[in-house]
Amino acid sequence: MNRPQPRKSNRDLPWNLATVFVIALIPLTASFFLMVFLNPQSSLNPFPPPTLPALAQAPTATSTLLALPPTWTPTPSPTPDYSPTPPPTATPTEPIIVIIGTPIEKLETPEPTETNVAGGFTFMRQSDPQAISINLYDASRGCGWMGVAGRVVDEQNRPVTGIRVWLRGTLDGKRVDMTSLTGTAAQYGPSGYEFTIANQPIASRGLLSVRLLDQANLPLSERVVFDTFADCDKNLILIDFKKVR
Repeated sequence: MNRPQPRKSNRDLPWNLATVFVIALIPLTASFFLMVFLNPQSSLNPFPPPTLPALAQAPTATSTLLALPPTWTPTPSPTPDYSPTPPPTATPTEPIIVIIGTPIEKLETPEPTETNVAGGFTFMRQSDPQAISINLYDASRGCGWMGVAGRVVDEQNRPVTGIRVWLRGTLDGKRVDMTSLTGTAAQYGPSGYEFTIANQPIASRGLLSVRLLDQANLPLSERVVFDTFADCDKNLILIDFKKVR
């Protein structure tokens, strides 16, 4: 015996319609999102991205020729006259004290005297006169020469130039009276002096003397008396002076 089918309730109809609507809405929603994804600027997009600013275009570079300054033309300058440079003067390593004296040829009166200076002399002889051969200083003179020479130094044995040296006396019956300056005979040193008194060795004893003078012809040293010899090995008499005050 067949049982009668129960009748469906009308209450299921709204749910069925809602299910159909949701199923139909799914492809529409997918299509909407696909369109928005492919075209974000679409009017259907409720949240469109901000409009990008226009890209700045750099100006097209154009080459511009630079204007060069006018060419400078050098003006020739006058060539200076050639002036030869004098060679440097050699400076002695040993300090030299220069006491300026009056040149011999311009000496005027008073004549040198034998007056002694009160209180002692400025210079004294360093040692007794020495008789040696001129060949030690100038071999070209040999035995045909005789003279007297020497040097003058200060307390520190530094050369003193420009001091007058007075030679006087007699030799072979002839009067001898000559003056010279220290520093004029470099073969004996920076302050060397020299007198030529004969053209051959002549013997004498205590007839000749030398002494130092200042510019007023006043004595700066004692009178040093010396002998000469008729010997070619003793034709040079050396007399040195040293400052003592």
